[in-house]
Amino acid sequence: MKLKASSISNLTDARYFAAWNVEWVGFCLELGDPNYATPQDIQEIKDWLVGPKIIGEFGVGQSAEAINASIELLQLDGVQVSPFVADSVLDQLTETTIIKEWVLEDWQGMEIFANQCQILEGTVDYFLLNLQKSGMSWKMLQAHQPALELLIILCQQYKIIVAIDCPATELQHCLEVLKPYGLNLQGGAEEKVGMKVFDDLDEVFDVLDEMDVLYD
Repeated sequence: MKLKASSISNLTDARYFAAWNVEWVGFCLELGDPNYATPQDIQEIKDWLVGPKIIGEFGVGQSAEAINASIELLQLDGVQVSPFVADSVLDQLTETTIIKEWVLEDWQGMEIFANQCQILEGTVDYFLLNLQKSGMSWKMLQAHQPALELLIILCQQYKIIVAIDCPATELQHCLEVLKPYGLNLQGGAEEKVGMKVFDDLDEVFDVLDEMDVLYD
């Protein structure tokens, strides 16, 4: 199973995730976002990393020209685009890996997500279903059987990366039920420069290590 680290804004996070063999390290390039990383910051962090692919995470209103310029400037390995980025923009991107994020408004939105997967299968490489942004947890998903059953089917058909709030004690069960292509994990601010506690993430990686999925 592949792992993606999102919203990386400091070297401490980047090196932590790289040590755990994540496939992708993502940097927010949406101006005004609290997790925004400047091109200079990204370049400096990149110079310390060996292994992960570098992903630029783009938000609403960023044109194909701006995204392509960032790909060239930062030598990005791929891009992640907002649910609100028009499909026509995707067709204009320089040949690159594309991750399309999707956020549900409600559980019925899983049907819309399924339709998007079908429409964009030939354009998008990976779909990031971000349930965290909707406040939708693993416990809540289990309580909505139709949405759960549909997501299981979609994970069989498409390369879906899931971001979901799930206690470490239930993570193995969650991943064994869904069988997603990947799992998205979130970076965060340091307590001070070079210092951060990773207790919660350590628990997650301990589970993934026991499942023997870190190097798939």
